[in-house]
Amino acid sequence: MSKKMTFRKKGLAVILCLMMGIATIAGCGKQEETPVVEEDEDALEVPEVKGKEETVGAFTLLVPKGMEAEEGSSESVVTLSDDDDANIVFQVVDKGDAKDYVKALKEEDDSFEDVSFSLDGTKWTGAAYKKDFVVYAKIGKATVLAIGTGYKYTDDIPLAVLASLEVEDGAETVAISGASSGKGGTFVYGDGLYTVQYSGDYREADPSSEFGDLVSADGKQKVYITAVSDWSGLDDLENEIMYYDYELEEFTVDGKDAYLFTYEDYFGDITANFVIPLDYVYSNQSQQMVAVQIYTSGSTVEEAASDAFLELVKSVDIDDEACTYEGPGSSSGTVSGDWAEYWERGWYGFWIVSDACSDYESNIGYAYDCLATFECDGDEVHMQVVDAKSDKGTLDVDVYFDHYTDNTVSGWLISNDGQILGYDIGYYDTYIDPESDSELLDDYISMYVSLYDTDGTWVLDISFFLRPWGADFSDFDYVDEADLPYMCVNWTPVHADMYPFNYDSWYVNIMDDPFPGLDAIIGQTVD
Repeated sequence: MSKKMTFRKKGLAVILCLMMGIATIAGCGKQEETPVVEEDEDALEVPEVKGKEETVGAFTLLVPKGMEAEEGSSESVVTLSDDDDANIVFQVVDKGDAKDYVKALKEEDDSFEDVSFSLDGTKWTGAAYKKDFVVYAKIGKATVLAIGTGYKYTDDIPLAVLASLEVEDGAETVAISGASSGKGGTFVYGDGLYTVQYSGDYREADPSSEFGDLVSADGKQKVYITAVSDWSGLDDLENEIMYYDYELEEFTVDGKDAYLFTYEDYFGDITANFVIPLDYVYSNQSQQMVAVQIYTSGSTVEEAASDAFLELVKSVDIDDEACTYEGPGSSSGTVSGDWAEYWERGWYGFWIVSDACSDYESNIGYAYDCLATFECDGDEVHMQVVDAKSDKGTLDVDVYFDHYTDNTVSGWLISNDGQILGYDIGYYDTYIDPESDSELLDDYISMYVSLYDTDGTWVLDISFFLRPWGADFSDFDYVDEADLPYMCVNWTPVHADMYPFNYDSWYVNIMDDPFPGLDAIIGQTVD
């Protein structure tokens, strides 16, 4: 029995060997097959774009020639822009938020279509329409959202920059600028200077937007909201649109008078411009406002001043506790903030007749030393000037101005009533803007005015040049002749006679003393 079993085992072994040999012979001469790699049909080539690599915030990226990259509200937000307002905003975001953002964008504007492409091995997903796109991808361990305006996503610049992106490890995830959850929310300006409630149809925009602090979209409608820090009253807006056939609606928002102007603009669109002028200046450490402005446009009045737009403008809530001092609309009789200290000093200088009608032509070039004072009462400033053209001293200027705040120490003045050389002065007949004058010389203000008879006949033009009492005028010697006050061209020789006539003989001797008052120049007549 055991022999038979051995024989059978041997036979089986022989058969197995033969079979293995046949299999080996059959496989001889065959090449190892190369795996087939499917081509990525969505892959785009990385173009060559001139520029340099920069690290801005949490991003390292290619900054093309002629463009700038700036950090936004966080290290995880960077805006790449050019001089033509085309830009790409990069943000480190949560992947789920990126998906929701793209979804909401397509729901709000059905012009946007899905896009998906591979770039240098990285998969990008999102939506695009003409020269606008939103795409996101995983870069390292972070999800990056790129929002482009003014570019097709297939243009060389966005492709080259997207391919260059690197993100710092541990970069903070931020909320998407422009994210629309469909639930609405509250936009807060300046740490609470004011708030605006917006519906789910509105998107908060990149804080670096030059168009305002909140750019919203309801379908194709965009709404711009901003705090106005330089406001000279509602007349500013009326002057801008006075040539348009506008409709004005007045109502109250947060207890304050509000105005909605609707009109057909230069481009044929209907503009809805909403303004809340404020009686006080509201400010914190970095922002200031004297008015809130919200505007939009559409093809019709109904499209521009839509129900959603009206709900938004009527939701403005201003923080009264943020008020720091009285502004342009104030009627209080108290001094209006630190700017009064700028004006309520003694001033010394000269005035000159720069042009005149034939009856007064011989007066061209006449100039006199003068002293001036400004007295502030609320937002009104009273200017008085005494010159030295007689041995009694003459009050040649007695004018009241409205003061307007403009983020400078001084603000600026617009006339509202008074007289100069006996001629009546009314609203905006003259103004004083220290910021503009300071571009020429420090501590220097000027006033230019045309005077008219009661029948409207032009009489003469007169200009005033003043500096705070104690100021040295010697820097006139270092100013190019072409840059000197244009009224002084009647004076010769060029430099020495640019000073007030009694500068050396009277002023220099007492300039370090306290301001003597308006009557101190009596008797200092001009030869």
